Amino acid sequence: MEKQKENYKNHRKYPHFPHIGVGGLLIKDNHILLIKRKYEPDAGFWSIPGGHLKLGEKNKIGAEREFFEETGLKVKVNRLAGILDKIIYDEKKKIKYHYILINYYVDLIEDTTNPRPKANDDALEAKFVHIENLSDYKLTDSMIGLLHKLELIHNL
Repeated sequence: MEKQKENYKNHRKYPHFPHIGVGGLLIKDNHILLIKRKYEPDAGFWSIPGGHLKLGEKNKIGAEREFFEETGLKVKVNRLAGILDKIIYDEKKKIKYHYILINYYVDLIEDTTNPRPKANDDALEAKFVHIENLSDYKLTDSMIGLLHKLELIHNL
């Protein structure tokens, strides 16, 4: 199983086809739950919890699973927030990463009054950030694109 997982991770960089990423956007009292990414692409940047869709997994279930794996919080998909393309080129203009990101608004199903996210799995940190303070964080380009698309920010 570890060998299979390693082979899959190696195919993320310089892929032969786009990968599918799923994510969850949780907004509570004008705060968005963000995670600090542990791995490339965008290691050290802040984004919404999410990750790779598994073979045979429905995308909404994948978004809920990834959210729980990275934050320890159980959520239920509410509705689609947006679909984005993430294509990163290297210095020779070769495609280094290519993702189709399917992002959903999610609702908490446990700890709804005082949720305490705990960074797990692919996340270095997890915390709620007030929408007005997002410019203080090094956000991924795809996160900025999603926030603009949803008209949650205008100045980043």
